[in-house]
Amino acid sequence: MHPEPGPADRVGPARTWAERLTFVYDADGTLLGEARYWFGTLFGAAHCSLCDLTHSRWGRRSDWRACAEDLGVPIDYLHRDDLVDDLAALGSLCEGRLPCVLAHGADRTVVLFGGDELEAFDGDVLRFEAALREALGSLSGTTDERDAGGGSPCP
Repeated sequence: MHPEPGPADRVGPARTWAERLTFVYDADGTLLGEARYWFGTLFGAAHCSLCDLTHSRWGRRSDWRACAEDLGVPIDYLHRDDLVDDLAALGSLCEGRLPCVLAHGADRTVVLFGGDELEAFDGDVLRFEAALREALGSLSGTTDERDAGGGSPCP
């Protein structure tokens, strides 16, 4: 039996066409929104599968921080209430798919994972990291190639 992979097994920066990633949480980023979400998780009234991957009850997960640093791709973190006005294109791309993970290249944005795919990781950062690396590596930058994670390429 092989041990579970851990931080020492990380492989360095992901090879990808993506210049940056955007993680969009299914929660509001205001102080009131954060408090509402935090209390909602205590009583089972609020849930965000992306939050489960990147945060503990008390802040950003250390295993996620290590993964994010090792990926070598800048990550922007947004909340659903950030998807207004000047982010209208992202809002329409994410509509009905929150939370989601987006990859941005020079000429397109791709949804790598929507809510259903993120839910399947059940908070397991190592499984998410492996799938994220696979998704980033499988995208060649051609718009006719199907992207990983069941998402869809967008010009």
